[in-house]
Amino acid sequence: MPVPSTNFPYYNAVDQIFHAEWSVAKLARHELLRRSIRTLWPVGHPTQLIHVAGTGGKGSTCRFLEVGFSCVGKAAAFMSPHLFDYRERFSIGGEFVSQDDITYIWETRVRPHCVALAVENAAHVHTFHEVSILIALALFEQHSVQWAAIETGVGGRYDQTRALDVVASALTNVGSDHAHMLGDELWQRVLDKAGIARPSVPFFTSDTALETQEIVRQVCVAAGAPLVEVGDAAVAELERALDRLGLAPAPDSLLHADYQKRNAALALAVIRALAPDADEGALLRAFASASLLGRFWMVEEGVYADIAHNAEKIEALSGEIRKQFGDRGKILVVGISGQRISTKVFRSLADIAQTIIVTSASFKGQDPARVREEVKGIVGDIPVLVAFEPQQALRTARSLQRDDEIIVLTGSTYTIEQALNPDPYLRYLSAHFGWRLHEPNEAIGTIHLTLPKDGLPLR
Repeated sequence: MPVPSTNFPYYNAVDQIFHAEWSVAKLARHELLRRSIRTLWPVGHPTQLIHVAGTGGKGSTCRFLEVGFSCVGKAAAFMSPHLFDYRERFSIGGEFVSQDDITYIWETRVRPHCVALAVENAAHVHTFHEVSILIALALFEQHSVQWAAIETGVGGRYDQTRALDVVASALTNVGSDHAHMLGDELWQRVLDKAGIARPSVPFFTSDTALETQEIVRQVCVAAGAPLVEVGDAAVAELERALDRLGLAPAPDSLLHADYQKRNAALALAVIRALAPDADEGALLRAFASASLLGRFWMVEEGVYADIAHNAEKIEALSGEIRKQFGDRGKILVVGISGQRISTKVFRSLADIAQTIIVTSASFKGQDPARVREEVKGIVGDIPVLVAFEPQQALRTARSLQRDDEIIVLTGSTYTIEQALNPDPYLRYLSAHFGWRLHEPNEAIGTIHLTLPKDGLPLR
């Protein structure tokens, strides 16, 4: 019997049919959000949006797009997760919006609409993610933003950001993260993330894996989306251009890390296509100075933090730590959240660590004692300590730190937030996110039971 040729758009159709109750419900959320957008912006939203998906590098690519498009007009970004403050999800011209902006938009634009929608139909309660998307769009309109990068929450095809009309789509890469939601097989995760392809909308990707490229090509052909592949040559070209201009990235710049250059090359390809008259030198200077909170961030002398929260990001971070600090002693404070597999995360950390302190966070945190047991066979003779609270873990690391040693906090964003957030009220709100959804409330009947699981922010 001949081996059939692969047909990934068909496999996606079969998957949707096999899980119709789930897939139709997800797609219905898209339509609900589209209706809200049409209600709030009946003649269409004025900002040109670029949709960014991928396992790693989404936030950095959004920041490169934001600072790059700022060279040709007012630009912004909607990213997730935030580190300390919800307003960090919304950036305009490289700066986070104000707390007053968030309050005003929620109370005068988004909340009245959401309440009216729920009064009309109790099942039509917008989720946290959907509300955040509406807030982003309202902020962009308020600030007359011309260009904005929009990051997916999880995946692509079923993420609520897929409901938006965009002028370009970008896929950074596809790794192993969120397999419990997107599929155990790589091809399943590629199908999901490549699902942001739209008819006649150019699709850019910097993933060079052959299997990923083949699936993306098939999905783009089926969707009628022109495909642009940004490969190693584009990264090398970017490096040469930076050298010609003598642009040495500052220590707090995203481009200080080598692995960020692929994200920058992807963003540059998008900007060149949509704004071909942009000054190349200005773009590269903007890229060289681009920074983002929580990306290899020096908290203080000898203490660093990075929100590398999956195996691929941890591996890239480990290589960067080795490159920058060589043989200096390294104490790692690590908190794992959600359903990520501890052994995958710790495999690359074991190559660079002198001591590992496993901790957790009060929201979605894995039990650090159990994690320690799981990774014993991975880390060999490296001491693995347990601290059940992130601030305690950091205090322990500081007590162990000797001259010339560095401390790196990584893993769950929640862990870093709980260890370092200077605002005790925001720290408390973050630690107890979602508690109201699990409490009985006679005043709202069963509305809280209709909220889908993706109503909670993922980190």
